[in-house]
Amino acid sequence: MNTINAAKDKQVWNSSKVIDVYTTVAQLQKPEQTILNLLRDRLPFMRMLDLGIGGGRTTVHFEPLVYEYLGSDYAENMVEACIKRFPNVGERTRFEVVDATNMVGVPDKYYDLILFSFNSIDCVAPEDRNKVFQEALRAGKPGGYFVFSSHNLRYLRTMYRLKWYKKPNELLYQFYRTAKLIYHNGLPGKYDRNDFAVIRNGIEHFSLNIYYSKPEYQVKVLKQMGFQSVRAFSYKTGQEIPLSQLNSVTKDAWIHYLCEI
Repeated sequence: MNTINAAKDKQVWNSSKVIDVYTTVAQLQKPEQTILNLLRDRLPFMRMLDLGIGGGRTTVHFEPLVYEYLGSDYAENMVEACIKRFPNVGERTRFEVVDATNMVGVPDKYYDLILFSFNSIDCVAPEDRNKVFQEALRAGKPGGYFVFSSHNLRYLRTMYRLKWYKKPNELLYQFYRTAKLIYHNGLPGKYDRNDFAVIRNGIEHFSLNIYYSKPEYQVKVLKQMGFQSVRAFSYKTGQEIPLSQLNSVTKDAWIHYLCEI
């Protein structure tokens, strides 16, 4: 059975090879752009906590727009890379090491917008996942927003399907990847009745285990935790998905969630 080892995973995110890649990325994903546009008029008045910033991809877009910005990651080397990448930020912007499951030093009811992007929450062990939600509720200002993305368990069968490529090397890689998925996880049908599972999906050369959940289950958990007006957005299109349709979403590798605190 796959398990998530946060300490071991942290070594991957702190590696210079991974950091070199992440510090060159700047584009928002479609649902992130949708959510930015929805909040754009309010961003100049918002204090923002950007969790799991990696190499600063979301910093490029949000930091210039918000009133106050704290960019953070649990990987110390990622934070140092962001400090180097953004040397000219003003006093209203800081970069610090923060563990999303235990945000020591982050004040209560302070941030208007908390973002945990690019499925970073899925690197948190299932037993610690609710700690992230509790911390977001603690640090977020009432009426503020918590935004995050998470892998979609209903996409799992799509991951296993072979795609046809004309180039032999690309076709061979498809067979290799599917074989690795089966080796590490078994066949996808074994997860059909699960609300969530930990999957080795190929990220960083199959070195990491990642949390997947059914979108409707994730919404249920968020509501149980106390978040209000939960909304879901498609990774592929950036458009909002009605909550009543989440149990049929199989083409989106992950879903973005916008929750009121």
